[in-house]
Amino acid sequence: MVIGKRVNPLIIAVFISVFLIFSKVFPFPKRNAFNSVFAASRITGVYGKVISSPSINSKQTFYTMDFKLIEAESESGKGTAYGKITLYIPPEIIEVYFPGRLFSLGVSKGGTFIEDGSILFVKGNFIKESFYVKEVVSCDFEKQRFIALKKIRALARLHFKRLMFEWKDAGGLLLSLLSGSREYTKAELSDSFRKAGLSHVLALSGMHLSILMGIAVFLGNKIKVYRLMLILQFISITVFVWFAGFSPSLLRAFICSIVLLFEDITAVRKSSMIEVLSFSFLVQAVIRPDDLFTLGFVLSYGALVGILLFGNMFRRFYTRFTPKVLAQSLSASTGAQACTVPVSLKYFGSISPVGIISTVFVSPLISIFIYGGLIFIILCLIFPPLTGLCGIFLNLLYNLIVILVDFFSRFPLITV
Repeated sequence: MVIGKRVNPLIIAVFISVFLIFSKVFPFPKRNAFNSVFAASRITGVYGKVISSPSINSKQTFYTMDFKLIEAESESGKGTAYGKITLYIPPEIIEVYFPGRLFSLGVSKGGTFIEDGSILFVKGNFIKESFYVKEVVSCDFEKQRFIALKKIRALARLHFKRLMFEWKDAGGLLLSLLSGSREYTKAELSDSFRKAGLSHVLALSGMHLSILMGIAVFLGNKIKVYRLMLILQFISITVFVWFAGFSPSLLRAFICSIVLLFEDITAVRKSSMIEVLSFSFLVQAVIRPDDLFTLGFVLSYGALVGILLFGNMFRRFYTRFTPKVLAQSLSASTGAQACTVPVSLKYFGSISPVGIISTVFVSPLISIFIYGGLIFIILCLIFPPLTGLCGIFLNLLYNLIVILVDFFSRFPLITV
C-alpha cells in the first residue's frame, strides 16, 4: 500500500473523507432514513425485521435494537414504510426466557424470543425516530436465506446466558465481555468502570479479537503448521464476531484483523497500522455509513489513531522514569486519551484522567479473566459437574477486578 516515500493516497483520502463528513460541509444523506405513508405521530404499530441484538440501556429500563421497517399501521389502516428506526422494548418483554428473570412467565404465557433476525409486529408510539413498544403482537424468525444461522446464533446466545447465570456476578461480567449483553452486569459496576476511565474495557473491540488470535497462534505453534494457524485465527475471530454482533468498534477491529491476516497469508508487503486503519475506515463508511456518527465508532477510531500518532512520543517520555513494559502500557493509554478527550467532554461533560493508570492495571486482569473464562467454558461443556468449581475460581478473579475498579473510580473526574 505504500508508494515510495510519498504519503499514501489512501491516508489522504481518509483525511479528506473525515473532513467532509464531520465538518458537514456537504450534507451526508442517511441511507436508511425513516419514511412512511403515515406521519410518525399517527403510527400505532410497525412491522419489520430486527437487525441487531437487543441491548439494555445503562439504567436497565429499556432494551434497544435496530429495526428495519416493512409496514406501518395507524387507526386508518396499514401502509408501506421503510428505513431503519430504533425500537425501545421494556425488559419484561425481552427477558421472558432469560435465566433468573421472567423465565417461568415466558413458558406459561408463550413469551416472545426476540433476537437479530426476528420478524416483529409491535404496537406503541413514535417519539422522533424511535418507537416505544407497548405490546408485541407477533414474533417469528425471518423465513429467508441464512435463517438457520440466525436461529443457531439466537439459541447459542440464550444458552450462553444460562451458563453464565450459573457463575453469578463473574458470569455477568464474562457475558458482557464475550457477547456484549450487559443485562447481568450490575449497573453500579458499569458506572464504576466509567468513573475509572475504563468504559472501553467493556466495549467489544480489538482486545477481544487479539485474545482469540493469540489462542489460535498457540494451537498453531503446537501443530507447527503456519498456514493452519492463520486459518484458525480467521475462523476464531469470524465466529466470535458473528456470535457477539457487529458493533462499530468490533467491526473496525474485525476489518483490521482480516487485512493483517490477508497480508500474512499472501506474503505481500506489510502495511503500516495507520494504513490498515485508513482502509478499515473507508470500508466501514461504505458498508455501514450509519456507524459514522455513533459514539462507539468515533471513540474506537479516535483511540487507535491517538495510539498510532502519539504512542512513540509518550513512550520516550515514560521510559525516562518507568520500566519499559510499564512505559509501553502507559504510552498507549495516554495516546488513546489524547484523541478521545474532546469527544468525552462533548458527550459526557467529564473525563477521568486516572484512566491512563487504571487501564494499565485492570486491562491485563480482564485479559486473564477472559482467557480463564474461555478455558472454563470448554471444561464445563465437556465435564458439566465442574461448573460450580470453575465458578468459584472465576468469582475470585472477578472480586479482585471489582476491588481495583472501585479503587480507581474514587478518583475525581474533570468536569466542564
